[in-house]
Amino acid sequence: MAAAPGAFHVPPATLVRIAATRQRPHDIDLLHAALHSRRLVLFKALLARVGREDLAPAARAAFDRDWRLLERAESPTPAAARRLLDYPAVGGWIVDALNAPGPDGLTAALHPLGGIAVGTALRTGARLGTVLPTAGGRLVLPGIGVHDARASHVRIRTGPHGTLLTPVGHPARSVLLRPDGRGAGAGWASLAVLPGSAGRLDDLGTGHTAPPDVSDAPDVRPRPERAAWLGRWRAAVTLLQAADPWRAAEVTGLVRSLVPMEPAGEGASSRTLRAAPWAVHTALPDTARRFAEVLVHELAHSKLAVLTDLVALHHADGSAVHHVAWREDPRPFDGVLQGTYAHLALADLWSRVAERPGAGPAARRAARARREEYRAQVADALPILLNSHQLNEHGERFTVSMGQHLTSLGGGPGSPYALSDSLSGDGDVR
Repeated sequence: MAAAPGAFHVPPATLVRIAATRQRPHDIDLLHAALHSRRLVLFKALLARVGREDLAPAARAAFDRDWRLLERAESPTPAAARRLLDYPAVGGWIVDALNAPGPDGLTAALHPLGGIAVGTALRTGARLGTVLPTAGGRLVLPGIGVHDARASHVRIRTGPHGTLLTPVGHPARSVLLRPDGRGAGAGWASLAVLPGSAGRLDDLGTGHTAPPDVSDAPDVRPRPERAAWLGRWRAAVTLLQAADPWRAAEVTGLVRSLVPMEPAGEGASSRTLRAAPWAVHTALPDTARRFAEVLVHELAHSKLAVLTDLVALHHADGSAVHHVAWREDPRPFDGVLQGTYAHLALADLWSRVAERPGAGPAARRAARARREEYRAQVADALPILLNSHQLNEHGERFTVSMGQHLTSLGGGPGSPYALSDSLSGDGDVR
């Protein structure tokens, strides 16, 4: 694989714009480049770990085969390969593999690499010919779909016009995939495109690429509620487009995958994984308005997760000792920072909704009430951050900029949420 680029510099103006939750396109380009660089570093770390572990000869041979496949798949058009390699589930898989316990745990965790190579070849048009083992009869191509091969191995041939998957011993279940990921054949299910975006509804169990338990492998057919997910996504985006076109464009441009979660009762109903930014994991929100909030909230977590991999903002440890308005349990310092940023994005959203042209009096009152709720939560948390002595120079600039943006939403220096001169989720990020 190509070498990772060198260190990135984050200009102060970029830090300030991201802190205000409304960055420019070149700021996002920087985050994308940094994410890809980190992804390549993680791949290299995985290669190094495999080299150190006492793997069984068969496991090492399988890894060597899949690694060579990935290198060949990437080589024709690295830019096209980057889209697949940066897919959120791929990041989650690498981190899981790096953290897998011992040689046996690592051997099991390495299984998805072959599917990642095949998916990459589908995107780049690289010519590959190989036979890969399945997990419980299923071959997962992250970001693309799942083949219920009902066989222990699948013969694969890829090229510029698509990919042919042929289950060994079951040729009648062969599948022909087009370069765009759509396929025809028994047992194939593609991820659905999120309307108006390049993202995917990752409802086939591919949002996390660790091999499934064969005894509990999910059906590869789309969930019965797929239509409800796509319809509610469309309604949420339509709401954002009417109220805040900039935020709507950010959501449709940055969300790479939407991963359904089971409702968690009193727990968090949505989350972002640090290893898999640009993926929104959530239970199905009951309204378009709630869905729009979840998307904005979790996308803020992704932006900050990528940014803090690029530039450290604080030197706090993970002690959960801080109390915030939006959670009953104590939070670590980083959790306070993440939550403050996500709630600022929501305050910004509802401020735009409240002031949008054509809104009726009742709609304005409702939006302003939501804005005030989130502004109060951010105002409560900012002193925790600014008086903690845990922020470094970059973190102080970032946090002061959040406070300045909060003041602008509050109507100027007379706002009750303006920062004092003396100051130096329900979702979650994991």
